[in-house]
Amino acid sequence: MLNKIILGISSLFVTATVFSQTTVCLGTDVSACVGSPVTIETCPGGGLNSSIYTLTNPSSYSLGDDDFTQLINLGFNFEFYGNTYSQITVSDNGHVSFNTANANGYSSWVVDNIPSTTPSAMNSIMAVWQDLYQPAGGSIYYETIGTAPNRIGVIYWDGLSMFSPSCQTPNLCYTGSVLLFEGTNVIETHISNKTTCNAWGSGLATHGLNNINGTVAHAVPGRNNSVFSIQNDGYRFTPDGSGGYNLNPIPFSLVTTSTNNGIVWNSTNGASFPYNNGVLNTTVQNGTVGYFIASSTCGTGVGALSDTTFVTGLTSSVNATAVDDICSANVGSVTATPVTGAAPYTYLWPGLNNATTQTVNNVGAGTYTVEMTDANGCLSTTNVTVGDTPATFPTSFTQVSCPGGSDGTATASMQPIQGTVTYQWNDPNAQTTSTATGLEAGTYECIVTSSVGCADTVSVTVTEIPGMVVNIVNQVDVTCNSGNDGIAEVSVTDGTAPYTYSWNGSSSTTEEATDLFVGTSTVTITDANGCVVSQDVTLGEPDRLLIAQKSQDTVICIGDSVNLFATGTGGSSQYNFTWTDNGQNVGMGGSIFVTPSSDSTQYRVILTEQCGSPADTSYVVVKHPLDVNVGLSPDVTGACFPVEVNFDNVTVTGETIDYTIWGYSDGEQDTIYGQNPAYHEFDEGTWDVTMEVVIDRGCRYVDTFPSLVEGYSYPEANFYTNPNPASIFEPEVNAFSQSGSNIVSYNWLAEGADPEFATSQNPTFVYPSEVQNYPLILVVENGFGCTDTLEKLVRIENEVLIFAPNTFTPDGDGLNDRWKVEILGIDVQNFRLQIFNRWGEKVFESLDPNAEWDGTYGDKIVKEGTYIWTITANDYENDNKYEFNGSINVIE
Repeated sequence: MLNKIILGISSLFVTATVFSQTTVCLGTDVSACVGSPVTIETCPGGGLNSSIYTLTNPSSYSLGDDDFTQLINLGFNFEFYGNTYSQITVSDNGHVSFNTANANGYSSWVVDNIPSTTPSAMNSIMAVWQDLYQPAGGSIYYETIGTAPNRIGVIYWDGLSMFSPSCQTPNLCYTGSVLLFEGTNVIETHISNKTTCNAWGSGLATHGLNNINGTVAHAVPGRNNSVFSIQNDGYRFTPDGSGGYNLNPIPFSLVTTSTNNGIVWNSTNGASFPYNNGVLNTTVQNGTVGYFIASSTCGTGVGALSDTTFVTGLTSSVNATAVDDICSANVGSVTATPVTGAAPYTYLWPGLNNATTQTVNNVGAGTYTVEMTDANGCLSTTNVTVGDTPATFPTSFTQVSCPGGSDGTATASMQPIQGTVTYQWNDPNAQTTSTATGLEAGTYECIVTSSVGCADTVSVTVTEIPGMVVNIVNQVDVTCNSGNDGIAEVSVTDGTAPYTYSWNGSSSTTEEATDLFVGTSTVTITDANGCVVSQDVTLGEPDRLLIAQKSQDTVICIGDSVNLFATGTGGSSQYNFTWTDNGQNVGMGGSIFVTPSSDSTQYRVILTEQCGSPADTSYVVVKHPLDVNVGLSPDVTGACFPVEVNFDNVTVTGETIDYTIWGYSDGEQDTIYGQNPAYHEFDEGTWDVTMEVVIDRGCRYVDTFPSLVEGYSYPEANFYTNPNPASIFEPEVNAFSQSGSNIVSYNWLAEGADPEFATSQNPTFVYPSEVQNYPLILVVENGFGCTDTLEKLVRIENEVLIFAPNTFTPDGDGLNDRWKVEILGIDVQNFRLQIFNRWGEKVFESLDPNAEWDGTYGDKIVKEGTYIWTITANDYENDNKYEFNGSINVIE
């Protein structure tokens, strides 16, 4: 637009002040002073080149990755590829589906050519289909706007990020919309920003329509599974009446919400501002800046939607010069000179009685402001300083060199010197020269008068050089008792350097002394002017060495070691403890172990330290206990074992016996407290007794009494008998002693025998002919009177005897015609006789021990030959089983 508006706004050379506000319609150009406020509005009937659809109460949907929304009610019926629908579901990958089964389901991110049979892509409007990722940013909205029968269903994707992290930059996002028109079934797609990122999915995308079974599609040319980028793009899909669509590009229409997302103000210099319902408030800048409305995505403008208003900034500036005053006579002047701006100009000097001329005369020294307004009303200001050229009266002085001195000076002068100059000081001597001398510290006045009429009274303060201030910056106590390595260091400020130093008790001539003793030392300091000060420094030293604690005199067992210790106090360095016995070194350190070789040994401990301070000495005496003579008294020393012995403890000592350990060579021991007696039972043999007496100091005294007790051995009674067992048929038994030697007597007791008692070594006994066990006892005695007894049993038992003839002649002659067995000692109730021929055939059997075989079998005499007999029987005493076998010769 070429419409121009010139505004009267103040402008400065240095700063600008805005005087008025300007409001224009979008598309109208304006000129105004830099810094003044300008408001640009979208006026009815002009400015905007695009329609704007504003969603005032949309539903918002947040999806994950590759998802569809729930079912969304359109609020009206809409025909798509010949089918009528009232619900849709929206994918976060940029398309709208009429397949209700897709709701809350999976939306394929893999872009395909259309027509496509990808399930999530069939029966869909793609504006555009690409892999987006709402969790990384962006919103999805739906709202039905307008009134029936001309409602519009608006689906709006606002700033959805692309999927790959490498593609998720502020500019690589998608903003677009789909408009469904009630009644006409027209579909419009309006895309604010569709970028390309080849780093994911090869940057492929598809823009178009795909029918219900993926057999018919209408794709925007060049946008079918291809790489493309578009901004502010509009397309209309109009039903052609035969089940298809006509595709035509149309002007871009913007979809936004009540918060104006998707639309911004932009400027030609790259700035961006909130849409603010079509109102932009800004300030005029230098030069010319254009402002226009643009669509935006992710907060960034992507394309103009309107005409541009160009705002040109106007400026003015002013400079000012001055002529200085002379001797404060108000004869100076100031002049303003325009630098930029449009003539004519007006001027105002607020500090000079609001003068309005370009030049103001009769001005005294000072700084003044001029305000210049040009023909455009732009105000500019600047400052100018008027100087003065009267004489100045500089002063100087020299300090008093030492506190309380009087060698200071004060000087007054006139510059530049004009005419003849005179001086009058108010010091005690009323000096009249430019420089007054011999002054103490203080303030002095001088009247300086020039013959040309300029005069002034000056004041000069003469100071004195501050007195030396001494600070102790370091002091270190003497490190070793009685030493002289103390350190003191001072620092000096003020006074006049260089300084000299003198220390009492030290050879140092510097600010530091390193050879000081304990106590107070004084350093005297003289500066270059001869001023003198002193400073005391007090140093300490470590306490003298002392043995603070040590082992007490003690008594230990002979041969034992004892721990001796000592601790020290004082000093300042590592302690050394030296222990000696009669001048011989026995150890070093605060704790040692010693083993005295004699009673009442005196140990000396000497405490020194590494730095060499005076030593300290102490003593510890170690003694042995009184003598202990171990002794015992047994009540018996020999007997047949076991020997029971009572021992009295007759140990002689002046110490207190705590307990005694009695040890015996049989491996046993007893602990008896105090000096009480002991008791022990010994076995056979000769035995040692050892006493270990322990006194209450823990010392042990051991003595052994060898072969003190003997336990006599017992004889070993032993014998054997023969026969044993003996038969009831021959019950005589001989006894034979096997008791060894050293037997002095034998005593036999044979109960029931004849005899019942015997004293010979090997007696004979006759027992009754009855089956029975008889005890036989032997008692033997050796030469010590020790006896031993042994009992054994003599057995008189049954004996089974059998006699069986081996030949008989069953010929009926009355001689040896029958065969009969004679058997004794069996149980006749448990007897069985069987006779077999050579073929194993039983020819005779009887259970009667007295039975006789007549040689017949089956009432006939058996043939001559050999026959086998078998007898089984039980012992009549104990039922032991017997079996006897033999043969019979039958002779005719």
